[in-house]
Amino acid sequence: MSRQDSWLSRHRDISLGRLLFALFLLALIPCLWKLGPVSAAQQKQVVTSPKAAAPKASDFVGSETCATCHADLSSKFASNPHVALAMTHGGKGVTCEGCHGAGREHVESGGDVTKIFQFEKASSKMVDAKCLSCHLGTHANFDRSAHAEAGVSCTSCHSSHAFRVETNLLKVAEPKLCYSCHTDVKASFSQPFHHKVNEGVLTCSDCHNPHGTMKDKLLKSGADQNAVCTKCHVETLGPFVHEHPPLKTDGCTSCHLPHGSPNARLLTRSNVNSLCLQCHTASMNFTAPGTPSFHNQANQYQACTSCHTQIHGSNVDANFFK
Repeated sequence: MSRQDSWLSRHRDISLGRLLFALFLLALIPCLWKLGPVSAAQQKQVVTSPKAAAPKASDFVGSETCATCHADLSSKFASNPHVALAMTHGGKGVTCEGCHGAGREHVESGGDVTKIFQFEKASSKMVDAKCLSCHLGTHANFDRSAHAEAGVSCTSCHSSHAFRVETNLLKVAEPKLCYSCHTDVKASFSQPFHHKVNEGVLTCSDCHNPHGTMKDKLLKSGADQNAVCTKCHVETLGPFVHEHPPLKTDGCTSCHLPHGSPNARLLTRSNVNSLCLQCHTASMNFTAPGTPSFHNQANQYQACTSCHTQIHGSNVDANFFK
């Protein structure tokens, strides 16, 4: 192909491309004409839509107006912790409308329930958003918690008007409140050996944070995964010169059942030797040392912990002797 033919070919391709683009613009003009220009009102609506739900001061009617119809709820609300907030900022703090929204439309419509926020009719996400608008600072992890993911809302456990426990406005006291969902855990506390939850010595929230943590099972803990256990069992806290590796790898639950067990010390096995042999067996799958040949592991012989007493860790002996 000569240089002239090559130039003509490129020029033809460019011209064809321009022609197709022009035809596309011509086809688009009728669509744009139907849309027409955006009016000033529409522009304002687009710009201000995120703030459209923000009520004006004239939309609030005050708690006194609410009390004219809801006297039964208003009379009981004096003992509610939220009342203290209502007295802040010159009496313009948290009131009925702080949770249920501005009430002017509700009042003017003669009590139309669709004109006010109803917690019992709202979705769990809407309820959570309403409560977290004030309580986000103390419950920053709730949105990522197992409760939130399961659709358990704030009002599933708390009630501003019908609470039974003034602390945290709980509907029912612990542990009964937690047992209403966690029936499997309830059975664990009926085991012969258990943490004294049913007896009232401990509560579920001593170990778990129902509003979410960065740990599994909503556990309260810090960088040390066993912090929730060592808070009470300080003798196992350490640090030790010679540490028992499972404490750092699998945690306390590698040997203990946290809620209850048929075995003493909440152990996962009834026989201490069989518990130790889960790791201390000559096997290519374990790095823990096996039992020496002079140890007789028959059941009638004494347990490993008869000699290895400092099983959680020792500052004097690598074999956890006294």
